[in-house]
Amino acid sequence: MGTRSNLLESPGTLQGGVPLRAVIIGASAGGPGQVQALLEQLPANFPVPIAVCQHMTAGSTEPWAERLDARTPFRVVEATPGAKFEAGTVYIAPSGKHMRLLGPARKPRISLLPDFADALHVPSIDFLMTSAADVFGSRVLGVILTGLGSDGALGMLAIRRAGGPTIVESVDSAPFTSMPLAAAELGAASEQVHLDRMGALIEARVAGAL
Repeated sequence: MGTRSNLLESPGTLQGGVPLRAVIIGASAGGPGQVQALLEQLPANFPVPIAVCQHMTAGSTEPWAERLDARTPFRVVEATPGAKFEAGTVYIAPSGKHMRLLGPARKPRISLLPDFADALHVPSIDFLMTSAADVFGSRVLGVILTGLGSDGALGMLAIRRAGGPTIVESVDSAPFTSMPLAAAELGAASEQVHLDRMGALIEARVAGAL
């Protein structure tokens, strides 16, 4: 796979030995099934909150959250403004709104903002991940799954520059590869992994075991 050399995989650049405080997942085309498959790999007692930014049409995110709530081990909700960002819950960024995390890191909350005139995608993975890097620094994990375009690459780079671990889905499992490849080519991805092995890696990274 031609982009593997673009992935910076030096262990010295990764968060290790310290438990993380949040996981941010971004996906676009082909993403709903991939996100569900990933959540199904994680345990119900997963110790940190998860935020998901999935590009979807208006009105689609709430029923999708309800389906995930019924089919995965988690409480899954469409994010609401001012909500606490707490472990045991997966927060879905609502279509038509930008989702942002606000500090302090020990008591984070969710903010929702209207569309920006220059935003290509609403919600924006870049916007969500950048806000998470601002709040949590090196103690947030960024994940990019399948998708078209490059949304998430800059946000993931912000997490990586803050010292947090970053994972992209490999071309071996991603139905659409341009989004994870964009992050890899930018140097934002510290690791690349098949979807089937991603849950175990995320658990280890969150626990500070790797």
